[in-house]
Amino acid sequence: MDYKNKVILITGASSGIGRATALALAKFQNKIILTARRENLLQEVSKEITKLGSDCITFVGDGRDESHAEFVIQEIVKKYGKIDIALLNIGIGPPSNTLTSSAKTILECMNINYSSLINFYVPLMRQMKKQKEVCMISHMNSLATYFGIPMQGDYTASKGAARLFLETARMELEHFGFKHIRIQTIHPGFVDTDAVKNDGIPAPNQISEDEAASLVLKGIKKEWKENRFPFGTALATRIGRIVPLWLRTKILLSETPKNF
Repeated sequence: MDYKNKVILITGASSGIGRATALALAKFQNKIILTARRENLLQEVSKEITKLGSDCITFVGDGRDESHAEFVIQEIVKKYGKIDIALLNIGIGPPSNTLTSSAKTILECMNINYSSLINFYVPLMRQMKKQKEVCMISHMNSLATYFGIPMQGDYTASKGAARLFLETARMELEHFGFKHIRIQTIHPGFVDTDAVKNDGIPAPNQISEDEAASLVLKGIKKEWKENRFPFGTALATRIGRIVPLWLRTKILLSETPKNF
């Protein structure tokens, strides 16, 4: 799918992969809509996007708020009449311990990662079904979506739920004849963002935000249903999915700190 002269929504765009991808897309004369909770950071990204040659508008709000997501989609359609690409990028993944974390901590992580997806997905799907040209909903998932990982139980559970939901949506779109809508899940490995600095979680094959953004754009261009990167970590994940559970457990625990 081409990503030039498009109307593009990016959630969670104030930092990390969302910010880097917004700036990468800004070089292609797009109309970029950003939303996140931190207004000051959103405005900084917006200014950079404008300097790079694209239009930008911002909406400050929380993706866990269904009314915020509905409002953003409505306003985009009022202004531009369509949405070509939506990159749903809201998410957190702080280290956690399933043996000691409170219910509030676990559910907050899962709520941010999963509810924010659904809150935007529903109005986006409603709008995109009315459109005729090829359009895409792309969700920032993780290579951690495929099996449980120590220190990431709530994170992997929420990402797994998101992956399965969108996999189902993809099948239903085909079945009910909406062949112009693409559903994509993006599965990065470890990316060097501010959110994960010094979090204590091992990060082999870590890549930069700009490298991740470049790979995100490549996946959009190719319309991959699942975009997994970087290669080394993606390959290790693929192997990890087929090895015996006892071996996968042993490998994962060997990388886990003794105290967390």
